[in-house]
Amino acid sequence: MSPFVEGSGDIRVLVLHGWALDSAVWATTRLETDLDRFTYAYVDFPGYGPNRSAAGTPAVGIDGMAAAALAAADVLGWETFEVLGHSMGGATALRVATMAPDRVNSVVALTPVSAFGTPFDEATYEGFVSAYSDPGPTLGGLAPHLSKAQLQNLVSRSQTVLDRDIWEAYLANWSSASFGHELSGYSGQVILAYGDSDPFVNHAYLQETAAALPQGSMVAIERAGHYPMIETPVQTVRIWEDAFNDTQK
Repeated sequence: MSPFVEGSGDIRVLVLHGWALDSAVWATTRLETDLDRFTYAYVDFPGYGPNRSAAGTPAVGIDGMAAAALAAADVLGWETFEVLGHSMGGATALRVATMAPDRVNSVVALTPVSAFGTPFDEATYEGFVSAYSDPGPTLGGLAPHLSKAQLQNLVSRSQTVLDRDIWEAYLANWSSASFGHELSGYSGQVILAYGDSDPFVNHAYLQETAAALPQGSMVAIERAGHYPMIETPVQTVRIWEDAFNDTQK
């Protein structure tokens, strides 16, 4: 499936969504982006999207997800680009950079899961698996600044754009990521941005990934949890557009 593209700017940004939602998670921030300066391509990972008959089978592992992202860039004819990713997509953005370092100018990863994997005990893992049928408590616990309406919309959207098999396949993909030792091979700028109210992806969780990056830095987003693009959209867009602007200087 070809990504949705908007904007006419010279700075081209490949955008990767997280686990529980498809590319519609960026809808709020799309109203805040600079479409004269940037061109955005919103990628749906295989298996995601409201049109299930065209969604395809899930990518295998974080490498398969990165390969799907690179294939989307190839379809667009983008030789070089920036990568923006959220959560699962944040880790995938880093994997894209390590797999194709000459093509990726810079990366902004919003609340990214770890490049070294996230080992869960059996009970916690099964809790994430079972959350598919009622994702509200999990999503709400990760993003305390969402309004009730925003949370309900996320829950409704989640259950529309992926089925249980996709939910479980991508949970396995991101929790078992294990490419952290390759981060040293990417010399471009990387911003790891996290919500200061995120109980999962916080400063301590990201330290290992940041330390492995030659040009990695962490930025806290005030009054945001795991979904800063919804909780604080204006502030969050400024973070990534400023970062991508810097790489053009």
